[in-house]
Amino acid sequence: MFFFTDVKSAFCGWQFLDVFHPVSVFSSLPLRPCPGLPRWRHGPGLGAPVGSGSSRFPPVNAVGLESRLSQKEEYHTQLALLYLDKVLQQRSGTGSEAAEATDTQLKLQHLLQKSDLYRVHLLIDRTRGAGLPMESAILHGKLEEHEEALRILVHELRDFAAAEDYCLWRSEGRDPPYRQRLFHTLLAMYLQPGPAAPELAVAATDLLNHHAADFDAARVLPLLPGSWSVQLLRPFLTGAVRNSVHARRTTQVALGLAKSENLIYKYDKMKLKGSSVQLSDKKLCQMCQNPFCEPVFVRYPNGGLVHTHCAASRHTNPSSPGPGART
Repeated sequence: MFFFTDVKSAFCGWQFLDVFHPVSVFSSLPLRPCPGLPRWRHGPGLGAPVGSGSSRFPPVNAVGLESRLSQKEEYHTQLALLYLDKVLQQRSGTGSEAAEATDTQLKLQHLLQKSDLYRVHLLIDRTRGAGLPMESAILHGKLEEHEEALRILVHELRDFAAAEDYCLWRSEGRDPPYRQRLFHTLLAMYLQPGPAAPELAVAATDLLNHHAADFDAARVLPLLPGSWSVQLLRPFLTGAVRNSVHARRTTQVALGLAKSENLIYKYDKMKLKGSSVQLSDKKLCQMCQNPFCEPVFVRYPNGGLVHTHCAASRHTNPSSPGPGART
């Protein structure tokens, strides 16, 4: 049994918080008062001297985990579970508790979006049937289940702005085809027939007009209803034409640069072929420093002459000396 009898022992206890579970440490260690030291609270409020107005050491809760959040999966998962349990407890409370639950829910959503270290499947099981569709959509996105995530945002929440933000979030740092695939999935969901088709049609036009660069116009146009006017899709069509012209001109510039580079190489090749090389008994191979016994040799761009077998050995063994090096 341990007792905190002086300041040094107390600091040792706090140092070992990273080794032992903080709740189990302080629930199993009885504290006895010591002259000259303040009395510490027991139980959940442990951390501040009795009668003091501030907390010297924070209680073991979400705040404590936030302050020492590291690259360990267990900390991220535990913090997410603490947020989740707190949200579920506070949602059925009074007005002040409901407002606090909203703040905690925002922290939970931020953690689920930014972190990649928590156990996604565990949290999906905990949120299933809990009435947290936004959190479920984020978790499905982490598993690359984009259709399910977008279905929740579009059909359950009716939050079309969140659906667009989801596509931007999940395609951040990815290649353009991946981003285009996400937006095409969202557009196809908007164009599905059903009772909410008029509302989804408005969302589809807004999506096309605001993200024209993220769509392949050749694939989109056959999907659109024939009743839609050109004026309705004017921003999308203007952007599609502009992107097409830009891509064509960029390709032409790249092709012209490649042709110029090819002409430079051809010129260098013709210049090398046009120059004569005199081989005599005094010429030595710049790799082995031996004379040439045969009129067959290899000439490097810097003018160095080497034996054919020396050049072959240099290509098979990169560590061998280059032309001009002494052996």
